[in-house]
Amino acid sequence: MANLTTMPSEFVPARPDRLSKAFWHAYFRWTIRRHFHSAIVAGEENVHADAVLPNRSEVPTIYACTHASWWDAALTIELSLGQYGLDAYGMMEYKQLSKYSFFSRIGMFSVVREDSANALYAIRYAAQLIRGTNKSLWMFPQGQLIHQDVPTMACEPGIGILAGYLGACRIVPVALRYEHLREQRPACWVRFGEPLMHDGRMGVRQIVQNVSERLQAVRDQVRNDAMYEDESAYRVFIQGRLSMEKRFDKVMRR
Repeated sequence: MANLTTMPSEFVPARPDRLSKAFWHAYFRWTIRRHFHSAIVAGEENVHADAVLPNRSEVPTIYACTHASWWDAALTIELSLGQYGLDAYGMMEYKQLSKYSFFSRIGMFSVVREDSANALYAIRYAAQLIRGTNKSLWMFPQGQLIHQDVPTMACEPGIGILAGYLGACRIVPVALRYEHLREQRPACWVRFGEPLMHDGRMGVRQIVQNVSERLQAVRDQVRNDAMYEDESAYRVFIQGRLSMEKRFDKVMRR
């Protein structure tokens, strides 16, 4: 592991504390409930799936997410803290984290993607936080906001470099999707894909290619589920407020 004693001037480390996590989890859950009709999730068996790697008692997990909306951060915070109780961290753009510094209190640390030295420091910092543990890191490997229906998914090298520093890890692809269907408010669809098990033998390019392919597969799956309104594999983890139509119907029934 590289020396991390010289911190870049534009870097905000993670300073998580239990009280901040509880407060901001409650806030974001309330916000999601207020703005969405529902939030549903599938593939939960992949969240805590056993890491089958020889001679490894603790293996960290990288949750590699699609990134197509401002809401992604709120959803991943709710999933991490509210649904699964993960000991997790996350990367956030320096300009945003320095402005909204409270995010560091729930495990966010900064990165300046345009500065290669800063970006590499952030990756090394992330590896230092979770290497050899059962902790987690939420990551948007595309590196920027990209529309949820782009034809192909392409991850940046960062996730491969991070996995290389970790030596052994699970990489779980996660697709987040937002849809307006039959309700006044949109619905959020979440699907966890099958983990990619990295035992330290894959190179950076191979990891990036594998993650890109798996992320596209789970993204396409959740898109098809939404298109055909197939919720059979999903669990409602947040139920939002009733729409105006449903409220009217409820009043009329009374």
